[in-house]
Amino acid sequence: MGYNFKISGKDDGQRLDRLLQENLPQQSRKQVKSLLDAGCVLVNGRRVVIAGWEICDGDEVEVRDLRAQARAEPEAQRPGSAPNRTGFVAEARGVSASIDRHLARRKVRRKRDRHAKPEKEPVRVKVYHQDRDIIVVEKPGGLLSVPKEKSGSDDSMLGRVRSYLRRKYAQGKASFVSPLHRLDAETSGVMIFALSKTGQRLTDQFRNHSIQRTYQAVVMGRIERENGVIDRPLEKGDFGEGRKVRSAERGQGMKAITEYRVKERYEEATLVEASVRTGRTHQIRVHFASEGHAILGDNLYAKELEQKYPEVMDEVDRLLGFKRHALHASYIGFKHPAGGRKMTFNSPTPDDMASLIDWLRTK
Repeated sequence: MGYNFKISGKDDGQRLDRLLQENLPQQSRKQVKSLLDAGCVLVNGRRVVIAGWEICDGDEVEVRDLRAQARAEPEAQRPGSAPNRTGFVAEARGVSASIDRHLARRKVRRKRDRHAKPEKEPVRVKVYHQDRDIIVVEKPGGLLSVPKEKSGSDDSMLGRVRSYLRRKYAQGKASFVSPLHRLDAETSGVMIFALSKTGQRLTDQFRNHSIQRTYQAVVMGRIERENGVIDRPLEKGDFGEGRKVRSAERGQGMKAITEYRVKERYEEATLVEASVRTGRTHQIRVHFASEGHAILGDNLYAKELEQKYPEVMDEVDRLLGFKRHALHASYIGFKHPAGGRKMTFNSPTPDDMASLIDWLRTK
């Protein structure tokens, strides 16, 4: 059974995979990806395999049934028959052309956005949870967790949360807001702020490492092991070029342990899920760099590896405009400081990392 959708204005610019999930609720996210990978999704009659494809008003989207797709394959391409090389080359060219069009549209859109006049309106804050003691929010990549001293700017996650609370409680007195932990400026993901003295007790769980934290990262090079543990002590200091942390000798520095498992492998990169048993500054970045698999886009700890993968780094910057390290705080779990109720929060993969992952899948 197939499905057809006519795109209206309200869906203009939406990602293709999200549109499919909204219109095919019986299909899981994994099944939607399988439909794309199998070439069962067509936009205006052309196959599209990129999950982050931006659809436009007026586009016609067709989803073919997997069984019907199999029946439609030429006999020459089925098992036991000679390969139809002409058909294969034509299909590969079609996919390549689709990718080129997708990247061209992104480039035009970025150029248009750069020349657009900024609108003076409050910055939206994505809030996962709020009560009298804590607030759980989403920090975008490229934003400081707290403002730098003497920077003259309060544009940080802390500043945005304060502004959000002032707008929400316009008639109330100034709200108490205190960061319980920090994410690096380029790291995106879920963050917690205390709104009371009771909320500040959550710092004890960060201090004794009972907070559960999971990150999604794209690292350079292929990791062949399915999972692993990096147990390497770290030391803090001023090590030049902005480096604040480096690996230390056994018996020195601070204990630091990172667990990881491989989610996907690409030609010259790997998507991993990393959990930290300890919460040291730059822990994940330094640990993977010490293993020869630095976070893609890390300007501090990946400089040596960028020379090893110059083509990938050039294309990521030039074609995708991805200008931060590919690290995202995707999960956090803790006990509420008032009452001890177990709380967990998941942050979806941000659009810029999703586009990066889609691009790596096509290489």
